Amino acid sequence: MTGQLVRGKVPVVSRDIKPGFPLRALAAGYLFLEGVFGFVKPSQHSLVSAMVMPGWFTAYMHGKPARFGTLLALAGILVLTPDTLVIRLSGLERWTLMGWRGLLMGVMSFAIWWVLFTRQPWRDLRTIMTWQGLFVIATFSLNSVTFTLGIVETSASVVLTAVATMPVFAAILSAFLLQERQGWRGWAAIFTAMAGVGIVVADGSSAIGQPDGSVMLGALYGVLTAIGLAVTFTFARKYPWLAILPAAAFGAFISGMIGLSLAEQEKIFDVPLWTVLTMGLILLPVSFTCLNLAPRYTSAAVVSLVMLLEMVIGPFWVWLGIGERPSPMMMGGTAIAMAALGFHIIRTQWFAASQTNTD
Repeated sequence: MTGQLVRGKVPVVSRDIKPGFPLRALAAGYLFLEGVFGFVKPSQHSLVSAMVMPGWFTAYMHGKPARFGTLLALAGILVLTPDTLVIRLSGLERWTLMGWRGLLMGVMSFAIWWVLFTRQPWRDLRTIMTWQGLFVIATFSLNSVTFTLGIVETSASVVLTAVATMPVFAAILSAFLLQERQGWRGWAAIFTAMAGVGIVVADGSSAIGQPDGSVMLGALYGVLTAIGLAVTFTFARKYPWLAILPAAAFGAFISGMIGLSLAEQEKIFDVPLWTVLTMGLILLPVSFTCLNLAPRYTSAAVVSLVMLLEMVIGPFWVWLGIGERPSPMMMGGTAIAMAALGFHIIRTQWFAASQTNTD
């Protein structure tokens, strides 16, 4: 019914209809999913948007794909932020943790894609058998492995801040593959943010309640994660025909199989169920679905900068939950990075009509 409404196949429907919550929710979900993948033209979903979205929102988003991409990125990162706290609460050793995270995320992400996001699954699956698809699978598997190893190795602030180096790699890849120019203000914002990252990593050993591991090794794992994510997001824009979601699902699944193969076999099933299910079935697949779609609508560098929010909110949840907290100098570095992020997002998304890669 909702699909027929959106596609205009129901000839007469009153605009005065006020559907109950189930239909409203169904219509909202359908509109979102259809709109993300371009199945519906803006002129075709005026009825459904009127039912489920306030007028100011549709007016604000109309004809503004970059704003929609930024909103997707924000939604994805906010869903992802509790992930580090759940990792800490699980108490799992690194390989078992990696195994269950990757396995469940891979299965759930693939299921979400198959049920909700594809009409020609076999055709889409053939796209990931190209060199581009295999490269995305490999890089996503890499960042799934390195992020888990990094979080187990050292404090959440260090790893999440190291992951924040992704804008540098995303900007370089976007300039090379997409011919996107950042301009001197964009590069200034990126390198200012990276200076904040450097401060956090340099004082990483001062964090309270962190694991007894190597700060530098944890930071290295974070940088490798950043490289893998930057490749995935940039490829999503460079090759729009590439089915990114199943590629990411396969990458996560491979990392899970690696983890389970290296874990102590007698402890594989001795896990706190709620933590692995929360990570693998909710936080990771939902967040990465949004984050992998966002670069199709806005710059990969903008998506990367939005992801810097995790370096603030993620450690905050860990601090609140188990008392692991950064030092004052680390918080100062975070503040510098966040200031640069805010400047860049506001400039590129709202006040830079003269720039070619904005709204």
